[in-house]
Amino acid sequence: MKIVYAFVVFLLMSFTHLQAQEITNPGQYMDAISKQQENISKRYMSYVSASAHGKRERKVENLRNKLLAEIEEAKSNIQALPGYNGDKSYRDTAVNFMKFYYNVMNDDYNKIINMEEIAEQSYDEMEAYLLLQEKIQEKLSEANNKLSLAAKTFAANNKVNLVESTSALNEMMKEVGGVSKHYHEVYLVFFKPYIQEKNMLAAIAKGNMTGMEQSRSAMLKYAQEGLVKLSTMTGFNGDKSIVYSCKSMLNFYVKEAEKSSTISDFFLTKEKFENIKKEMEKKSSKSKEDIDAYNKGVNDINKAAEVYNNNNNELNNMRNEKLNEWNKSVKTFFDEHTPRYK
Repeated sequence: MKIVYAFVVFLLMSFTHLQAQEITNPGQYMDAISKQQENISKRYMSYVSASAHGKRERKVENLRNKLLAEIEEAKSNIQALPGYNGDKSYRDTAVNFMKFYYNVMNDDYNKIINMEEIAEQSYDEMEAYLLLQEKIQEKLSEANNKLSLAAKTFAANNKVNLVESTSALNEMMKEVGGVSKHYHEVYLVFFKPYIQEKNMLAAIAKGNMTGMEQSRSAMLKYAQEGLVKLSTMTGFNGDKSIVYSCKSMLNFYVKEAEKSSTISDFFLTKEKFENIKKEMEKKSSKSKEDIDAYNKGVNDINKAAEVYNNNNNELNNMRNEKLNEWNKSVKTFFDEHTPRYK
């Protein structure tokens, strides 16, 4: 199964507009820096929009490369500015922010991509994988706060009257952050029993009944706990679609755990029949009782196999249906709530 995930970092950029009567040299100086920030925000939203709305992988990667180039250009443009009246603090803070942002979209992005395959192997790894994304997001927010403070300090020192307003672009980026946070919360609830089911199926394939039972019990426990967590979730902006889809998935895991007793029955019957068969093969002369016991064993294994196969087919069909519904709901969720931006 392909896990749908989102790598999301966002700028909480506080764009400021200068009152007309206050547009002076320091105001123009601030405009020169904020213009670079705005260019990057636009490029970033183009990248996020393409990624969320199913654009081709090559196009998405091209947009990320363009974003990296835009960040480098912005850094160079800001770095080329002289200090204002000898004060370089605002300029240098902006340059440092651009350097940090570049590292996020390049180095940290690659770390997350490299962690993806490992993350799908266990709940702890997946939790660490998503936590890394959130930590990066927090660091970026902290860096942005420093930049915002530097801008306000510069404005105060140079008597620039700032009128703060919320731009549509800024609102889009906040929306992206909210979408990602809600998805991560629901996804971890889904993933906890999902990975146990994966382990259970692997144990069944190996005929490992001890491993199967351990994973089955864990799957049931985590699915039941997850259903309780889901009951407290309010959704994203009133949209509970992925919450409902996750609930449907977890109800399947509960049902699967309950129906898995037929799996144990089949393997126990199979083991018993194989022992009967071995004993028969050892005997050169077979009594009527031996033949009757063998025939009964054949009937028992055939009946157990029929029940097992029917149950297995039912669960496989239901699993595929529920996973398809889950993946579709996640895709629709991102498609509907991630702003479209060209």
